[in-house]
Amino acid sequence: MKAGPPYPIKPPRDVAYPAPRTVPRTAAPAKPATPPPPKKGATRVYHTLILVAVLLALLIAAGTIYALVFRNSTEPLYSIPAAPTTAAPTQTPFTDTQVFQLQEIFPGIGRLRAVSADKPPVTIVVSIAFPYLPEDRPFTEELTAKIPEFRNTTLEYFSTHSAVELRQSGEAAIKTNLLRRYNNLLRLGSISTLYFNDFMFID
Repeated sequence: MKAGPPYPIKPPRDVAYPAPRTVPRTAAPAKPATPPPPKKGATRVYHTLILVAVLLALLIAAGTIYALVFRNSTEPLYSIPAAPTTAAPTQTPFTDTQVFQLQEIFPGIGRLRAVSADKPPVTIVVSIAFPYLPEDRPFTEELTAKIPEFRNTTLEYFSTHSAVELRQSGEAAIKTNLLRRYNNLLRLGSISTLYFNDFMFID
């Protein structure tokens, strides 16, 4: 048998060969993103803050060294001043003369028209006042609150007596009886005397 031809056999042109395989390349690791450089204004503020902090630290250190070296060791570094002591004000009681000078006339009761126990009744016109001390605020407020009771007490007193009894007892006795009834209504003080500006019987 004879040997084949010495030249290679060419493949036919219409035969399709597979495309050559490509080996994927391994992706290189991504480089870390570098932060943007700080702005000039922010850098100045940062440097200023650092400088201020350093100056404060130096100032505190200098004060501590001065306090430890140059001051007397027996003296405290800091001392809190004591609060000023003020004596409580003491209110001295008024003398009788001062009370008399400071007194004013309480006009709250005013003028009243009472009726006696007679049949027919006799009309009695009376205007009552008394001295008081305006500086005594609690007692003054109590007097003002008791005005309706003062008036009712006065009208009730005259309505339980006849005109003859009232005339016979006299003005001084009527004041004494009314004063006792007024003071029975009070708790924070007392009335010393009563004044009748008007006192008349209308028959």
